Amino acid sequence: MKLFSATLLIVLFAVVTAHAQSDYIGGDATAVRIIEPGLEGYWQYCVTINWDTSQYPEGARGQSHVSIVLGLEECLGYCGDACFMFPDTVGVSDGAHGCEVYYYAEFDVGGDPTIPPATTTVKFEPYPADCEPDVSGTASICFYSMFPPRIAESSPGSLWIKFGQFVEEGFITGMLPSCRTAATENSSWGGIKRLFR
Repeated sequence: MKLFSATLLIVLFAVVTAHAQSDYIGGDATAVRIIEPGLEGYWQYCVTINWDTSQYPEGARGQSHVSIVLGLEECLGYCGDACFMFPDTVGVSDGAHGCEVYYYAEFDVGGDPTIPPATTTVKFEPYPADCEPDVSGTASICFYSMFPPRIAESSPGSLWIKFGQFVEEGFITGMLPSCRTAATENSSWGGIKRLFR
């Protein structure tokens, strides 16, 4: 009985610690169907990301990039390179000393090698410039995807931030791209596009 109680306390401590740490990194995502000519079939996803690395024992450092875990491996064959579309500049955040930081995006099929989950991710990285992200801040980022939205799992591990040589996990609420369309529903790309309309 004592062994069971001790094990339960360890598990509860781990869960509380994970949630406490994730409070310092978080995001909220929205999805809007695009009807503009040339973007038919796409959804626009906009994410507000907040971070504060001063709360971690590794020490306060400005973030070097942010990654959102998507886990879409099973449905990438439906649209190939057209699955995602990124403007040259996908977003902006306040930088150190009051300047502005601009971001570009990458879709990593095999995952971001700097974070633990080996699954599909979207990575947002600052353009090289004199202005760098601060220890804490907020970034507003938008990108496009042909995948329809799902409710994001608001649990640690859906959002990761790299600062210096360290990484920490956070969570996202709201809507993220889903692998909702299955090959058994429609085997042709034309049929799949009709599902998105």
